[in-house]
Amino acid sequence: MKHVSIAGIVTVLALGAWAQAEEPATKGKIRVLVTLAGHGFDEKAFAAKFDKMPDLQYTKIQMPQQAKMLKPGLEKDFDVIVMFDWAKTSAEDNRSFGELLQRGIGLVSMHANLLSHEGWDEWRKVVGCKWCLKETEIDGKKHGPTQVAGFNVPIKVSVADKEHPITRGLADFTIADEAFKGGYVAPDVHVVLKTDTPTCQPQVAFTVQYGKCRVFYCMLGHGPAAWNNPAFTDVLDRAIRWAARRAPAE
Repeated sequence: MKHVSIAGIVTVLALGAWAQAEEPATKGKIRVLVTLAGHGFDEKAFAAKFDKMPDLQYTKIQMPQQAKMLKPGLEKDFDVIVMFDWAKTSAEDNRSFGELLQRGIGLVSMHANLLSHEGWDEWRKVVGCKWCLKETEIDGKKHGPTQVAGFNVPIKVSVADKEHPITRGLADFTIADEAFKGGYVAPDVHVVLKTDTPTCQPQVAFTVQYGKCRVFYCMLGHGPAAWNNPAFTDVLDRAIRWAARRAPAE
């Protein structure tokens, strides 16, 4: 019998524990909570995107009316929150929401959602960015004001990380969407999609770790011109799976 070192046994056990930790917490359909409101868009058309993802089951809520749902314990009923709302919520609701995210529920934040939770400075740490209505100093550096170039600008999007689960095998694409730049993006976000379109911020989509929560933010999704682009649906589907700690779709 070959000699096996204690260090080797520890290594095998550690790798086994890591592999188990990467397994999805739940089986079956991915349970998604979708937050809507505030952007002035066709909410039914946006929600219909999820009907094209057969292994998801989703529930829609309106913000800020149902913001109190976003509190510790929600992670038992949902695997990931997809936020497409632009709403101001109370300090109490923000605090409960922050505690929920620390527990590890997945978060996918889209487009104007970075404008939500006005006055809650922690939000920029959650999503890794901030829309600056005026020149704003963050961590000793000045940012903003955020500038909008247009709402149906052709944006050339390329894959920044070809090995990330969200973007592995994803082809570069062009999408007609709102182009904006000049806000704050945290220097430690992990960029997965980028652009060199001059009127647009270069970091199109990125991931953040907030406590135990996997966070994905994407600037895309202003309206139907973007939603009807197959690449948008593909990125959204991939992001939901990643945030929920599920395997990518075949």
